[in-house]
Amino acid sequence: MTTNPSSLIAAKIPLHPTLLLPRTAKQVNLVRIYPSSDSADSLLFSSCPDSLLPLLNSSISPHLSPPYTNQQPSTMSNGVTFELSNGVKIPGVGFGTFASEGAEGETYRAVMTALRTGYRHLDCAWFYLNEGEVGDALKDFLKENPSVKREDIFICTKVWNHLHRYEDVIWSVENSLQKLKVDYIDLFLVHWPIAAEKETQEKPKIGADGKYVILKDLTENPEPTWRAMEKIYEDKKARAIGVSNWTIEGLEKLLKFAKVKPHLNQIEIHPFLPNEELVQYCFKNGIMPEAYSPLGSQNQVPTTGERVSENKTLNDIANKGGNSLAQVLIAWGLRRGYVVLPKSSNPARIESNFKSIDLSDADFEAVNKVAEGRHFRFVNMKDTFGYDVWPEETAKQLSA
Repeated sequence: MTTNPSSLIAAKIPLHPTLLLPRTAKQVNLVRIYPSSDSADSLLFSSCPDSLLPLLNSSISPHLSPPYTNQQPSTMSNGVTFELSNGVKIPGVGFGTFASEGAEGETYRAVMTALRTGYRHLDCAWFYLNEGEVGDALKDFLKENPSVKREDIFICTKVWNHLHRYEDVIWSVENSLQKLKVDYIDLFLVHWPIAAEKETQEKPKIGADGKYVILKDLTENPEPTWRAMEKIYEDKKARAIGVSNWTIEGLEKLLKFAKVKPHLNQIEIHPFLPNEELVQYCFKNGIMPEAYSPLGSQNQVPTTGERVSENKTLNDIANKGGNSLAQVLIAWGLRRGYVVLPKSSNPARIESNFKSIDLSDADFEAVNKVAEGRHFRFVNMKDTFGYDVWPEETAKQLSA
């Protein structure tokens, strides 16, 4: 398939990375999407459990339009792969490892199920406190499947808030490498744009108010943190580096001093928080968006009582095709052009989330219509951190 760059420029399609649509294990169909003339050069459905939320080609549409044409993958098992701005390829569907219950062995079993199902992208974090189980599962899976190599598995992990000082960032990646039992990380992220004081390297410092003790200078000026990230990248301890939960304002500040710009920004995206402005900003600046919590939450929107999972339009789309709501929203995210991160500890759901569906133009636009005008964030850990990344949003939601 070839794409006419002039037609895309005329339509002002937003910048998008190379999209790889493998047809067979040996043959890959490479499609480069050309940016518009005023763009820079190209380049979870990880649903947080409710108990920890407090902590924590198709026709081109002008609203939430897919940044590529109508060639869609027929099956997830054949793989959807995006290319980051440095050429590193990242599977379009990853498996979130945030433990739902935290029970010993749960993460190990879930990761083994995911890898056996066909997932080749694991999303981890120091904060999840289960990197050891992920590492054990990865080691055992590779042992029982000698045809699969370490380089076939894309591993992401993240540095937590109390480890933002230069030397602590370095310690964090080494600690994660040890627990994951690997020699390198494929993607290393700054988990939150918030620097906090540490009690020890294993524990953030909690103030008398029960909240994190914020390092204001390092939060406002994250250059030392990013210099450590760049060192990790330079030393090839990570094949790509990026951020998570960063705003446009934060990214603009970072880009002013970054020698290596972030390759990815992992953010909350779902139909109640399409995050269109931030998604398009990332595309324009060669930063891959990555979606966690694409189903939002089982929690209600306080002002309306709505739940993403109970939205009639979304469920009608799923039901008429005999699909799950998760499958619909994973397909929606992929078609919008970013990585998505399904998460479950249920084997049937792990497998179901990995099955691709074809989302028709009409259904894609119907999901867009649900998303239009919405901007509700379920994951905001301001009450734990004592720092709000999105104060204007919070004030607006409280006044609504």
